[in-house]
Amino acid sequence: MRHLFIINPASKRIKGKTKPVKDKISAFFVKYPEIKYDVYVSQWCRDAVMFIQDYIAGITDETVRIHSIGGTGTLFEVVNSVVGLSNVEVAAHPYGKANAFLRYFGNKNVKLFNSLKSQVFGKTSPMDIVRCGNNYGICYGMAGLEAYANVMGDKWIEKGMPIDMSYMLAGMGLILKGKASQNYFIEIDGEKIEGDFVSVMVANAPCYGKNMYPAIDAHPDDGMLDVYIIKNMSKLKIMTCVPSHTHGNYRKLQDLVLHYRAKKIKLSSDEVMCMSVDCEHFYGTSIDYEIMPSAVRFVCPNEIDLMKLPRIYNRPQEGLRSE
Repeated sequence: MRHLFIINPASKRIKGKTKPVKDKISAFFVKYPEIKYDVYVSQWCRDAVMFIQDYIAGITDETVRIHSIGGTGTLFEVVNSVVGLSNVEVAAHPYGKANAFLRYFGNKNVKLFNSLKSQVFGKTSPMDIVRCGNNYGICYGMAGLEAYANVMGDKWIEKGMPIDMSYMLAGMGLILKGKASQNYFIEIDGEKIEGDFVSVMVANAPCYGKNMYPAIDAHPDDGMLDVYIIKNMSKLKIMTCVPSHTHGNYRKLQDLVLHYRAKKIKLSSDEVMCMSVDCEHFYGTSIDYEIMPSAVRFVCPNEIDLMKLPRIYNRPQEGLRSE
């Protein structure tokens, strides 16, 4: 097996200082001289996508494990590089602001992904991917208020404001300005819905932001997508209920939030939509979402038993795995 480490120099725990990370990797492999590895420091957004594809193109006789050293955005680049490649595995190291996908395994377990030994020698498990138009997400695709709040909130985060507070204040500002909703046409496994909605989230995993977990039903290896649609109501109602939704309480908000489970979703609007896929932002008037079961083999630390995950967040009993 060969290992390729993709380092995002802009990630929170690195902040441009890549040498300590590279030195840590080098020191580790001194103990395992028989293992081949390479390190690449990305230069700009999406830079790693082409590099990874070129790197893998000439390797057909061995498995390549791609290590994402960054946050949600870095993992997004890695995933978009390897979907459909049978000889590739993915490992994620939590160096970013939120590390949204890793939080699926429980906040207390995120630190386990820091172990180089675990990430190099750990077992892999098949994980689903959600195709979002021409892009692929391992966490979610969404449109509407939550996506707009991500765009605006990211600007404040860069200035030092806390992550969740930035997103929440950005969302509240849009609601107060009367820009919280638009008309959507949605098809969920053939069932058609049209209406004035605040947000549409198509989730493969439960989390976004630092401590937000709206999609508490979502498992990234169950072959299904969880869809959460927030209906438009009064400004006061939305401002009161959306924070509760982002912390996993949609079941208490059945007059506000619709929940579906599906494999294919078509979304369009007569206005341009703001869309977010794993924190990356796009704009357009239509998009298709589709689950890609077991599309990526993902490295999980040996201490984590996927069939016995802790009851994270407010996940309801029926959302737990069988023991």
